[in-house]
Amino acid sequence: MLVMGYSEVIYLISNVFRIFSINLFLILFFSKKNLRWPRWAQWGVLCTYFIFNSAVYLFVQKPMLTVITNAFLFVVLTLPYKSSICRRLFSTCSIFMIGIICEGIVARTAILLYGLSPKIEIITYVLSNFLLYFIVLIMKRFFGEHEEMLIDRMHWLFLTIIPCISSIADIALILGGYEQWVNVIIISSLFLINIVFFYLYAQVVDKYEFEIQNQSLAQQNKAYHQQLLVIRTAEDNIKRLQHDYKNHLIALKEMTGNCKTEKFKEYVRVFEEKLSLNTEFVMTGNETVDGLINYKLQLMYDLGVKVDLDISIPDDIKIHDFDAVVILGNLLDNAIRALQEQENGVFLMNFLYNRGAVFLQTRNTYIGEIKMKGNTFCSTKKVFDEPHGIGLNNVKRIVKKYNGELSISTEENYFDVEIVMYI
Repeated sequence: MLVMGYSEVIYLISNVFRIFSINLFLILFFSKKNLRWPRWAQWGVLCTYFIFNSAVYLFVQKPMLTVITNAFLFVVLTLPYKSSICRRLFSTCSIFMIGIICEGIVARTAILLYGLSPKIEIITYVLSNFLLYFIVLIMKRFFGEHEEMLIDRMHWLFLTIIPCISSIADIALILGGYEQWVNVIIISSLFLINIVFFYLYAQVVDKYEFEIQNQSLAQQNKAYHQQLLVIRTAEDNIKRLQHDYKNHLIALKEMTGNCKTEKFKEYVRVFEEKLSLNTEFVMTGNETVDGLINYKLQLMYDLGVKVDLDISIPDDIKIHDFDAVVILGNLLDNAIRALQEQENGVFLMNFLYNRGAVFLQTRNTYIGEIKMKGNTFCSTKKVFDEPHGIGLNNVKRIVKKYNGELSISTEENYFDVEIVMYI
């Protein structure tokens, strides 16, 4: 019968944190959107991993069997997510190799610094899992879907400093000769601090993403409202014309019979104005795209902006409505913000589709200077107590989703944005 000693307790605590890090890796690799099992089932799989992995290590104590069990259990951890077999195997190999590398680095470094010591194994338990956690955080920074747009470099520096400080504190504890129960409590507390810290960070990310979605829905609602006004205006014009149709024909017949040419031309001109729908600038058949562009262009026309359009896309273009609102809403809002500061502004927009590729170009005049921070364009909003909008970083993220490219240039007081996406 196994008697739980200091090393075994530290191992179990460390193993809990290891599973937490592995779960972060799985979320990064497969995304929460691909979770096909209920949350309780996912947690059940994580608990099963902890029980089996810990039991093999503590009771069997055969390194090769521990390695094989770990590899098999990693595959089991991927089951709650929708994915192909190849992707599951690749993720298993990736996290497995990262774990081995972390343990190897920590063990070799500890031996070089402190020589062969009974405490080396405990140090390896603890620090290899902190190192794994640190690597997963770095991977989220560069490969995560949202983190790049939400958190700047300085914030990420503070985020990754937490596991580093915790690791240093653990080394000091283990080598400091403190009582074992003190070490267990403090190491457990440090692991818990890291978990809580990351949980709070994830909540901030989710809240910000929810705010972005609300802004996008608000944009869509405005677009649909504008499109509804266009339709109602058209219906009202048609009803009025139908009601007076016979009278108009009588008047036209009278004018042509009496050869009143100038009066006839003026009458036709007024009749044409009544018939035209001035608020319908774009008619692609895609309600989201039409509504949003028509709404934004009406704002530009109200400002007296000279608008040049070339839009030719299918009504069933394979771009999600949410993504279309993010891209078009942001680019048009930025243009309107710049054009509001001018008297004779110019706006150009090309939105074309050809053989699976979408080309979108916007060009607007601006006055003043464009603010930049590094290679990033800064917001020029003057009202700081309202949301900052979707932002060019979100546009970049959407473009990347469609394997596209985005380029921004400024020349002779023209702000140019060009986007190519493949659908």
